[in-house]
Amino acid sequence: MHTKNWTQVKELLHHLMTLERPARDAYLDNAGVASEIRAEVESLLGFEEASESLMNVSAVEMAKDFFDEDAAIGQVFGVYRVISEIGYGGMGTVFLAERTDGKFEQKVALKVLKRELNTAAMRRRFQREREILAALEHPGIARLLDAGTTEDKVPFIAMEYVEGLPIDVYCSKHEADLYQRLDLFRKVCAAVDFAHRNLIVHRDLKPSNILVTEDGTPKLLDFGISKILSADMENAATVTRFGVMTPSYASPEQLRNESVTTATDVYSLGVILYELLSGHRPFENKENNLKEIYQAVVDTDPPLPSSLVETISKNSIELSDAETEVIPIEPVSHPSRTKPGRLRHTSPQTIRIKPQYLRGDLDNIVLKALKKEPERRYSSAENFSDDINRHLNGLPVTARPDTFSYRAEKFIKRNRISVFAATLVFLAITGGVFTTLWQAERANAERVKAEKRFNDVRTLANSFLFEFSPLVENLPGSTPARKLLVTRALEYLDNLSQESAGDAQLQSELADAYEKVGDVQGNPFNPNIGDVKGAVQSYQKALSIREKLSGTDQNGAALQKGLANVYEKLGGTQFMSGDYDKAVGLFDKALALREDFVARDENNFEARANLAKVLRSRGLIPFNDGDNKKALEYYNRSKDIYEKLNRQQPENDQIAHEYSYMFVAIGEALGWDNKPGLSGESLQKGLELLIPLSEKYPNNHSFQRSLHLAYVKRGEYYEEEKDYDKAVASFTRALEIAQKSSQADPQSFQSKRDTALAYKKLAQSLDLAGKSSESLEKLTLALNIFRELGASDPNNSGTLYDIANTRFSIGETYLTMKDFETALSTFQTAKSEFETVRNVNPDDIYATRMSSYNIDRIGLCYETLAEKGDKQELLQKALENFRTALISFNKMNADGNLGEYDQAALPSMETKIKQIESRLAK
Repeated sequence: MHTKNWTQVKELLHHLMTLERPARDAYLDNAGVASEIRAEVESLLGFEEASESLMNVSAVEMAKDFFDEDAAIGQVFGVYRVISEIGYGGMGTVFLAERTDGKFEQKVALKVLKRELNTAAMRRRFQREREILAALEHPGIARLLDAGTTEDKVPFIAMEYVEGLPIDVYCSKHEADLYQRLDLFRKVCAAVDFAHRNLIVHRDLKPSNILVTEDGTPKLLDFGISKILSADMENAATVTRFGVMTPSYASPEQLRNESVTTATDVYSLGVILYELLSGHRPFENKENNLKEIYQAVVDTDPPLPSSLVETISKNSIELSDAETEVIPIEPVSHPSRTKPGRLRHTSPQTIRIKPQYLRGDLDNIVLKALKKEPERRYSSAENFSDDINRHLNGLPVTARPDTFSYRAEKFIKRNRISVFAATLVFLAITGGVFTTLWQAERANAERVKAEKRFNDVRTLANSFLFEFSPLVENLPGSTPARKLLVTRALEYLDNLSQESAGDAQLQSELADAYEKVGDVQGNPFNPNIGDVKGAVQSYQKALSIREKLSGTDQNGAALQKGLANVYEKLGGTQFMSGDYDKAVGLFDKALALREDFVARDENNFEARANLAKVLRSRGLIPFNDGDNKKALEYYNRSKDIYEKLNRQQPENDQIAHEYSYMFVAIGEALGWDNKPGLSGESLQKGLELLIPLSEKYPNNHSFQRSLHLAYVKRGEYYEEEKDYDKAVASFTRALEIAQKSSQADPQSFQSKRDTALAYKKLAQSLDLAGKSSESLEKLTLALNIFRELGASDPNNSGTLYDIANTRFSIGETYLTMKDFETALSTFQTAKSEFETVRNVNPDDIYATRMSSYNIDRIGLCYETLAEKGDKQELLQKALENFRTALISFNKMNADGNLGEYDQAALPSMETKIKQIESRLAK
């Protein structure tokens, strides 16, 4: 064709591509196009059809025609001999191979890069897959076992060989019921979420890449086109442009060649769940046409899974009586008491299920995952799974149908020109009206401003703090998000509080918001970021507001409830700071209000739960003061209430969790009250109740931490009973739980502190078991963590106490090892550290107590060293330290701050002083 005709060919081709095929011939007939130009245009249009048919050919089939891999059978790659071919991939062939070095028998899936593709660029991509697999150690992901290069420089990787079926085939073969399908899918979500938390997006999730083993364990395969999120974003869509992803499961942003995120995998998971529930993919009737599937995925909302099932059921062919039997899917809000029906698969067109069991929650859950806009899908695979779990437990789900505002927004986007023109007309008409009313509006400006501010704080408090914060509160790795929440919230609240005077409702909202910020900062009974001082300040701001409001309306139930909340939370932070006097007053005020609420309405579930909670908190004060009998009175009252609540709502796992932990608290107090038998029974019962709850909620920080503390208390019991092997085992288990939480959220103050305390407890048991060297290693690890936490918050007296107290334990270990000089140096350093704690918080009774014991140990070191050195001088130093320690203990006793255990030690200390005085007199 002549060059001058090319412009006309391009114009025609561009126009014809916008028409359906039947209209193209008619257009060419009427356009009067020269035969030469028409032939060229029709030839080019033929390539479109060829490209669309390419969509029906898998990458496996395409690769298969290029290479003959039969010669690879029997070939050795590193220490692996090829047995047979499993399949073809985008970059290489996968073989079943066996280990040949004789160390042990092992079959692997061996992926080898095609020799014809052994270029530098493809080797880099192959290396990237190795890096991705190496980072993914999860029971739901096929593991990387080995990697290497052949003599002719062809790379290969050895992966775990998974014997299983694609997830959809597995469900059909085993006639999995609805609950089983959802449970299996949640396991897949857990594996995908693990990859996401390791900054890896799969990008090609589909049933064939999820194999289910015979025991029902799903395994994710083929991370060959995965993306590491920390990689340069400019290359984000590279793999998508190669067309490697599967269009039926691809997200809209993948088909548009846009950057992918974890939301991309959430979309693919949505398609998989859609298929597991309905037996069909959302747009499978358009999959034979590239243009149609593209438009459907990008622009068309999928039908409800229930409506698809209903339509197919109505249009299915007539079957025999046996074939047409409808096997219902039962409601699954109580799986343990339900006998779910089965999803019956005959053919894609004759699935006979009752669509009403998909309507509502499951429809909304699936469609939320399939939203066109990534930001409107589930924020993570875990949130997707959690919503399914909420449905299974009969709880409200976060997925909701589209709102009017969203539909209006979509309408505006589709009709920009018309809406813009209508807006101009509207503005022209109303402009004069607004000008006329301007003076009147000025008079209402202050009212409008107040209303706007009120709406702003309501949005912040109810959406940002009370919806976002609980979602991430127990989520591993959420500490940075919670720190950002605190920073932004305080900036906003402090500015807003200046304009809230005179508006009681707005001030009440402010108090709620300050209180929630305090929870995130340092509530000792919830996951927090370790800012105890900041928490006290936020709670005090909330308390100041609530007390002023309460003074204007003593009978306001909501105001009194808010006061009780903030009294209890502020009391908890003061307790953790060591200021027991302030804590007692605050707890007692909260307790009085809680008891009054229950007296008004004895059947109020929430009021009774709140009373049980504050009773447990109140019991901590006498327990830490050594008054174990008083502590047990509070603990048993709390446990009795939780027991009744648990019987009333056995499905309420939060109440079950609180009830279970009360046995741990009671067991600990019984131990200090010299009732070892009852203590051991209560601790063991609490532990046995907490274990299944923690297994049910492996990612719930609060549940995992309660189990951690239960193992700590059990270890302390075994230690008292001198069963050091069991004590070491319990403390080791507690350490493992704390380390797992810390690894999941490396910036979590609470998880780090739990890890350090577990190291310290384990070390003390090892020392008692005669393993002082191991004890010293663990104590050093604990001290390093505490010092790291102290450096991040120098004014946190609790952390400063942990540092000094751990140093004291190191000195004790050196005493066991009879290294008295090193012990003396260690105790002297601890003395200085305890003084720092008392300077920051003079009211810290624990610091005063342990500082006194530390001075006593300094005296002991001097007394022992006197046998080797200057006897008189060293004995004099010993006497001075013993006297100082005794004076401190006597003062604590006079102030009522010395427990029974410590009081029992006073006579022996007095005797020791008299003995040294006698020796010096000679």
